[in-house]
Amino acid sequence: MTRTEFLKEQTVSAKNKICRTPIPKVSVSDAKCSLPERKAMALAWIFENMPVFIGEKELIVGTRTFYRANAGNEDGHDVFAYSLDTKIPYVNEQELARFGVDKSYLNKTHYTPDFAIILDKGIDGILNEAEERKNDASLHAVNIDFLNSVIVAYKGLKTLIIRYRDEALRLAESASGDDKNDLLKIAGVCKKISAEPPETFHEAIQLLWFAHLGTIIESFCFINYGRLDVILNKFLRDTPREEAEQLIECLLLKMYDQADLATSYLNKYSGQLVVTLGGVLSSGESAVSEVTMMFLNAIDKIRLPEPEFNLRISRNNPPEFLDKAAELTISGCNQVSYYNDDLFVESLHRAGIPIENAREYGFDLCQDINIPGKGDFWLAGSLGLAAFFMEMLKAKRDFGSFEELLAEFKSRIAKEIERKLKIYNLGQSRIENFAKGNPEVYFDGVKNHGWGVQAGAIAPLPYLSALFHGTIDKALDVTLHPYMLQEKGFFFGTSVETVNSLAAIKKIVFDEKRYTLGEVYAACENDFAGEDGLLLKSLLWNAPKWGNDDDYVDSIAKELLEFCLTECKKYKTHFGGQILGGIHQPHPIPAGAKIMATPEGRNAYTPVAVTLTPESGTMKNGPTAALKSAAKIDPSLVQWNYCVMVNYFASVFKGNNGKEIFKTLLCEYFGIGGLQHQPNVMDASVMKQAQLEPDKYKDLIVRLWGVSAHFVDLPKELQDEMIARFI
Repeated sequence: MTRTEFLKEQTVSAKNKICRTPIPKVSVSDAKCSLPERKAMALAWIFENMPVFIGEKELIVGTRTFYRANAGNEDGHDVFAYSLDTKIPYVNEQELARFGVDKSYLNKTHYTPDFAIILDKGIDGILNEAEERKNDASLHAVNIDFLNSVIVAYKGLKTLIIRYRDEALRLAESASGDDKNDLLKIAGVCKKISAEPPETFHEAIQLLWFAHLGTIIESFCFINYGRLDVILNKFLRDTPREEAEQLIECLLLKMYDQADLATSYLNKYSGQLVVTLGGVLSSGESAVSEVTMMFLNAIDKIRLPEPEFNLRISRNNPPEFLDKAAELTISGCNQVSYYNDDLFVESLHRAGIPIENAREYGFDLCQDINIPGKGDFWLAGSLGLAAFFMEMLKAKRDFGSFEELLAEFKSRIAKEIERKLKIYNLGQSRIENFAKGNPEVYFDGVKNHGWGVQAGAIAPLPYLSALFHGTIDKALDVTLHPYMLQEKGFFFGTSVETVNSLAAIKKIVFDEKRYTLGEVYAACENDFAGEDGLLLKSLLWNAPKWGNDDDYVDSIAKELLEFCLTECKKYKTHFGGQILGGIHQPHPIPAGAKIMATPEGRNAYTPVAVTLTPESGTMKNGPTAALKSAAKIDPSLVQWNYCVMVNYFASVFKGNNGKEIFKTLLCEYFGIGGLQHQPNVMDASVMKQAQLEPDKYKDLIVRLWGVSAHFVDLPKELQDEMIARFI
């Protein structure tokens, strides 16, 4: 058994859960220093006290060992929660009274830092920079408190790494042969990177992992990796390629070392994160390198659902990049997705982002675009179109024409976008006052406008902040918006249900005049109950549907969604950034569970479609038609989020030069303006068999939306929903 095979077996079987332990009850809330410093002290306490654990045959070390213990799940296995309860209290009673509510455990996440910062500077470089910045006499208390908090946090990280060095040396005393040599090398690597920037590939990967480990200890989850091939490539140098490949495999396995946690409704660890590969460099040259290809080879060898891999496909990339990626996709690596790099860069630049920065984009969770370490595009606002449409129909149904109905809907959308962004910018203005040392204005906002304006003050992120450009220079926590790019995203959800509902109403009510709009709404209210309701449901469901290259419905989608995306671009953030448009709908089951029956014939509280993916059972003309429908949306209007997930029968690609078929399909889609594609290559029969014999299908990976999972680990309702997509 190879090292990689052994480590994968250890990971998937959750053998490393032996290192988990409940966090002791500790508080730093009474410490005589500022709130940000106490937040950093709480993080440093974890770094300094959580048990260190080095598993057998590991080359990349470090894992989170403090968790809140659950009583156990139904089958008797121990489970640890990656939960809010693993935080150490740091807010005192006087501060809680001022905030009015304790939200210190609700860290804002969805960030993508630039880990190149710590690899370039080293830990001591960050500490020295923060210390030197404190010498500026013009800084006010908020600035000094922030810089002190960074120093506390990174001294804690330094201690954690030294503790791992000591543990490696301790284990080496009783080891022999290759194991002893590996442990001594780990100790040497840890000693070096506890202070200095890395020089070797091993040192760079190990420091990157410790740096990321710090972010998820501070923020729980949803802090993404960014462009790892770009970050790591300069450290490859003369590293033996077999050694480099082994280190990348160990890194990917380390990214999945919390597989023993089952804390979300997915019945899996909820901190799924994204790696960005490929595309172009800030100069416009191809970013694909030897390291890029090593990552693709490691994906092929390891075959785990996490992390996600978002591949930027540029005309400047060498053909072997897409060639290898296509091999992964048709073989069932459904954690891989594809992005039209040329169009995304162009769209970001058109929105006002400097071209060098636009070329640096990476990904947050799901499909959310960010510029690692230079911006935080998540999130100025969102609007669930289907529920909003039903609210309009509840209030008004006397429309003389379909055009009148659509115009009214668009008018209401415009007003709702304006309302939401006014509220958001009010919160930003109060954050600005806090950042300038005027907390009374900020707390007036807390008192009069609620929780939406207080996240930066009660839940600072001193550790993460140092991984963003400009935070130490401006002496401000990342939650106070000091980053160089001030753009924010606004997304529109349940788009497919809304478009399909409009198309069905147009056909059944206005074109054929078989029912009135009042009758359609009443049937939705009653969830199509009774014989008449079922008849109407059948007519509505058989009306034209999105994803079939049918202009009857696609023209409605184009008009509505392009209006939404254009409308939000009329606005800027309080700090001067452009509002970026996106189309997004994750979590189809819980999202649908909140929405009444809708006029396309969908029953109440049933799953909704993923973003621009055709609704289950409505894709009649195959994947090509679905992609053609999506490509009709003007790509220049989308900068933040976009997704088309198409399910392919695996049998299509078997024995038919499947790799070339998939590459042709993807390239033609991108060639007509397609932006993004999440393929799911699977057969319903295989998933049904996996429900019956889960032990035989442990490696079966399915794409849910922006996240993937082992099929057999999902609860049955999600398994059934996945199977329904293929029927």
